[in-house]
Amino acid sequence: MRVWALGLLLLAGPAAGQGVKGPATADAVAGGLPADLAGWRRGAVTDFTQRPGGAGLGAAVEYRPAPGGPGIATVYLYDRGRTDLRDGAASPEVEAELRGAVGEVEAVAPLRRYRVAERGTPVDLRGAGGREGLRCQPLVLAFEGGTLADSTVCLGVVAGRFVKLRMTLPAAAEDFSAKAVAAFGQAVLAELQPPAPPPPAAPSRRRG
Repeated sequence: MRVWALGLLLLAGPAAGQGVKGPATADAVAGGLPADLAGWRRGAVTDFTQRPGGAGLGAAVEYRPAPGGPGIATVYLYDRGRTDLRDGAASPEVEAELRGAVGEVEAVAPLRRYRVAERGTPVDLRGAGGREGLRCQPLVLAFEGGTLADSTVCLGVVAGRFVKLRMTLPAAAEDFSAKAVAAFGQAVLAELQPPAPPPPAAPSRRRG
C-alpha cells in the first residue's frame, strides 16, 4: 500500500498554472491552493499572524498523500515584514532562510528522537519557462530504532514572499523522494508564480 500510494505522487504532473486568486494575505493565498495538488491532498491552514508576535510569519498549509499512507508536505508563505524581497532562489536572503530552516530541523531532532544522518547536494527547482523557483536541501533523518526518512527543505521568493516547502517521506530507492519533491514543488510554483510575460514580438520586415 505504501509503495502504491507514494508511486501515485510521481505519476501526478504539476497543476496548470492558474495563479492563486483573491486577497494577497498569506493565509488567503495558502487557502487558495488546490485541494488536490500533484497527488497530495490539502489539510488545514495555519495563520501564524494571529498568534502573539506573529507579524510577518505568514501562514502554512499541510498536504498528505491523497491515496493515504505515510508522508507530509507543508507549504509556508511569509515575508518577515519585508517588502524588498526579490523573486527567485539566488539571493542572500533565501540562503539565510534555507540555512535557518535546516537549523530548525536539527534543533528539534532530540525532541523528535532523530538525528540528521546525511546532507545531500542542494538542487534547484525551476518554475514554468525555466524561471527561478526553489532551492532545496535534501536530508536523511535517522530515527531511534533504525528507521530512516528522506526530508527535504526548499526555499525561494515568489511574488514578494518567502515560499518554504518541507516534505518528509519514508526513505526509499534512490531519487524516489527527489522526484516526489520536484513534482510537488513545481506544482506549487505553477500555482503561485504569476504568468510569464509573453516574448517580445519580432520586428516586422518592410519590403523595399
